Amino acid sequence: MKKFLPLILALVMSLALAAPAFAESTPVPPSDAEEEDYGIMPLMDIYSESMVASTSGRWESPKFSATPGNGGNIRFWFSNTTGEAVKVYLFWVDSLGVDRIARSMEVPANSQKSAVYSSSRADSYTYRVVVEAFVSGGDITGSLNVAQYTEI
Repeated sequence: MKKFLPLILALVMSLALAAPAFAESTPVPPSDAEEEDYGIMPLMDIYSESMVASTSGRWESPKFSATPGNGGNIRFWFSNTTGEAVKVYLFWVDSLGVDRIARSMEVPANSQKSAVYSSSRADSYTYRVVVEAFVSGGDITGSLNVAQYTEI
């Protein structure tokens, strides 16, 4: 019995270490998706919202900041799950608190798209994202990610 208990304990500990081997693998993009339109591979995720939703035709994120030293490329990605195109704006906020458009993109209905804003000072700015249903001013649904990169 004295030798049997340590053997069982060692076996249980070995199996516990093997659990991460069964973790979910990295998702594979659809065969018709272009790499730059399929999500983002961030150095650092700086903002993420899995449930962007509005019935007023406009959705705004709270302000968020990039991290100095983590790169001068800001990629924003939007997955549009509505039946109409939307416009997505990335704003940077200047030292006086004024919003300035860094980059914008139009995302077709029921699709996804990303764009990159590059600047030598991009890692020192505060940002926010605005999504607009510019066709009808109606519903907006989808998900949003913003990440910071050192290289594109």
